[in-house]
Amino acid sequence: MHGFAKQRLLLSVGLALSVLAAACGSDATASLPPVDTTPEAVESEAPDETEDPVEDPADEEAVEADHDTEDQPIAEPDADEARQLLIDDLTVALSDWQDVGGIPGASLSVRLPGQEPINIASGVRDLITEEPVATDDFFRIGSITKPMTAAIVLQLIDEGVIELDEPVETYLPGWLDGYEYAEEITIRQLMDHTNGLVEYALSPAFYALAGQRSDVAISSDEIREWLAAQPPLFAPGTSYQYETGGFLTLGDVIEKVTGNSAAAEMRSRIFEPAGAENIYLAPEEFPPTPTINAYGRDAMYIAGTLLVGREDTDQLTINGEPVIDIYGQAQEVLQSAGWTGGGNEAQLESVSAIIKALFDGTILNDEQIAQMTTTVLDEDYGLGIDSSEVDGVRVYSHGGGVPGFRSQANYLPDHDISWAVSVNLIPLPEGATVDDLRLSIQPILVDAVR
Repeated sequence: MHGFAKQRLLLSVGLALSVLAAACGSDATASLPPVDTTPEAVESEAPDETEDPVEDPADEEAVEADHDTEDQPIAEPDADEARQLLIDDLTVALSDWQDVGGIPGASLSVRLPGQEPINIASGVRDLITEEPVATDDFFRIGSITKPMTAAIVLQLIDEGVIELDEPVETYLPGWLDGYEYAEEITIRQLMDHTNGLVEYALSPAFYALAGQRSDVAISSDEIREWLAAQPPLFAPGTSYQYETGGFLTLGDVIEKVTGNSAAAEMRSRIFEPAGAENIYLAPEEFPPTPTINAYGRDAMYIAGTLLVGREDTDQLTINGEPVIDIYGQAQEVLQSAGWTGGGNEAQLESVSAIIKALFDGTILNDEQIAQMTTTVLDEDYGLGIDSSEVDGVRVYSHGGGVPGFRSQANYLPDHDISWAVSVNLIPLPEGATVDDLRLSIQPILVDAVR
């Protein structure tokens, strides 16, 4: 490929990859048929005397029965019926959303206060075998890992081991060797994305580099070396730009100050308190079974073929558009590049448990939650979590997007509702984004607890 053509390809992929960062009804009034109130004109001679009507006891009983029926309240569905109706509504909403986007497989987990979780799987885990998705299948949940890492850091701050506004250099000397602002960036700025670092996960140049060694795991040190060579986006603290390198660095800080692996700290501080048994921080831990097959369309199709020099032998399509099965290449880089910024692989029941436990007092106290959910600058992002209003409802949330998977986790603090979803397609097409699903599912859940 000529140099100019390759530059144009990288630019187009870069623009497309940047996009990744990130039932109609009508009221119908039914009318009754018109009632003819005009009596027939029957001419007859009126009698001089009228006999009193004889009352039929059966008629009295019928009237009393009518009154009894009117006085009885309409029976409300019992708890089991209400739960099944809720499951049916959620299943329809999920299926309709999938149909719009041609999404192969999805897993959804919902938790309402005082109830057992509702877990729903829909679609297929493999476009070729058409094996159905199950609720115990594993998905890569990507950046939903970030609020878990942030919660560990907040705990360590409370323990006096880390200071929020201390430079990262204090804990990791030489962490960003040669970078202009290496000595100024603070722990807080890693957590709230005001550090000015480039988002490596959306860089075509980084993806092409990593794709050439897809069978060799990549370390956080190697990623930071790449980041240090990139020009800063802005001076630390002056602006906001979502990125992942800061959360990789937080993983190294956690390991440095605790003397334990990040995976061990996440399991003891996050997974176990939340009762989340089926979640693993790769590449230190892996699920007992691999995640389901995952597919890339649009920019991810280009990245998964041309940028890494891979031939599309399966010729798979969704809605007439080519998609590439990410499982057609080695997974070592994909399972190591995210780590504490996006490496968790999980069943969705564990994800809904954790997003709830972070904010219901199980893992963080009120002061820590307030700190985490206080937003920065003019953004909706705090310390590792998005805090915003959706249709007038307060929501703490985080999305996740990695090659082949798109995920979302949400907690509604005023209703004590949590839910999480993951699908095996990225990027999601217009009309079938995670925000579209949220606008469909959230009213169903809020109505269920009223």
